[in-house]
Amino acid sequence: MRSSPYSTNPNKGKQRAPPRKKACQNCTKSKVRCGLEKPICSRCRSKGRSCQYPPGRVAAPGIGVTGTANDAGEDYTPLLDIQGFADTAIAPETVSLIPESGPAAAFRSPRARVVTSGQTRRLGLVFKDIDLTPSLNAVDIRDRWLRPYLLPPLGRDEIPKAYHPFTLQYISVILKTYPRYMLKDGGFPPIIHHTQVNTNHMPQSLANCYSLVRMWEQAAPGSETMVMGTVEAEMERLASETMSQHDYDLLCSFQAYLVYTILMYFSPLGNVSAVTDKTMMTLMELAFRTAQNGLFCTAEITHTRPSWESWIVVSAKRRAIYTMYLLSSVYNSDRGLPNFVADEMKGVYVPESRVLWEATDRGVWEKEYDRHLLEWEDGMLEISELWRSAETRSTERRERIGKWVRGVDEFGMMLFAVCAHIHGR
Repeated sequence: MRSSPYSTNPNKGKQRAPPRKKACQNCTKSKVRCGLEKPICSRCRSKGRSCQYPPGRVAAPGIGVTGTANDAGEDYTPLLDIQGFADTAIAPETVSLIPESGPAAAFRSPRARVVTSGQTRRLGLVFKDIDLTPSLNAVDIRDRWLRPYLLPPLGRDEIPKAYHPFTLQYISVILKTYPRYMLKDGGFPPIIHHTQVNTNHMPQSLANCYSLVRMWEQAAPGSETMVMGTVEAEMERLASETMSQHDYDLLCSFQAYLVYTILMYFSPLGNVSAVTDKTMMTLMELAFRTAQNGLFCTAEITHTRPSWESWIVVSAKRRAIYTMYLLSSVYNSDRGLPNFVADEMKGVYVPESRVLWEATDRGVWEKEYDRHLLEWEDGMLEISELWRSAETRSTERRERIGKWVRGVDEFGMMLFAVCAHIHGR
């Protein structure tokens, strides 16, 4: 047994490290003490490295770690180790965004590694078979950028949306944090569902996004131009992808482009924002591509339980599109342009409860969703119920909103706060 740190053992100062012949290969190479934990030692785990022991050598018994990258039978996305940026990720079989030569080549390392997300075990979800109802008004999402410049169509009134400066500041402070969730291993912003990251095969666009956000946030002085050029090149690649992609891939591209836009707008390199009207137009085009395939599960419309995968996709869509609208409001206000109520989103559901969004496996989610259906027998809460209307102060509306607020997560609470500040309660 190991001595207590408070032991009075006179030989404590003479205690030696475990014999190096038992250490893992990384610790042996670095000539440091190895904890000998299996399947991955504590030093390799903290540095995100693949841990390998020499054949025939046994680590200390009784010490184990679950849910790590070396668990037998798990299939993980291999990530490119970019020197100087811990936990940096590039998807497998992806054309690298970092050139083979030139200043950016200094960030390249030939060593492949595996990503770990703390104690989170990878989930084997399949997002290729989702059941959504196509949206008929998705084109209005794409054309939203035009609304400050054009008169409304005949017979249609635009409802202005007036933001207090402090409300815009509140939105900006929160959105600025979203890319920074991605700096921590296993972290994800509230517009990306945890299963999209903790999956056997992380989508290319999201894997690249994790890499580039970390590169951006940790850019060394003098590398800003290279980093910005690399991010802009990836954004151009996302914009050029065809609409024939599967809906899940379209969603992931939209999420990644949204994260890049937030990053560039609120955390510009060199204090110069690279976000332009073209950036916002492309962002709305990507939102349109995924929105047209549906913002509702087919089962949601019939008030039955959808598949977990279908719900994850549609919930992430709604969160990302709501975030895009908030970002657009800040962008327009900063340029002295008017904002209008997004009536094309009328009837779209608000983010559901925290327990549904954070459910860790299918069984837990299905059980909670059945409870959710019972709780909302009178119909899910819609975003338009948070807008000003004749029912705004009615007892029924207040009760519905109160029921939703009691179970919502931080993202939903932020959305509620903004709507309450604009429309009143």
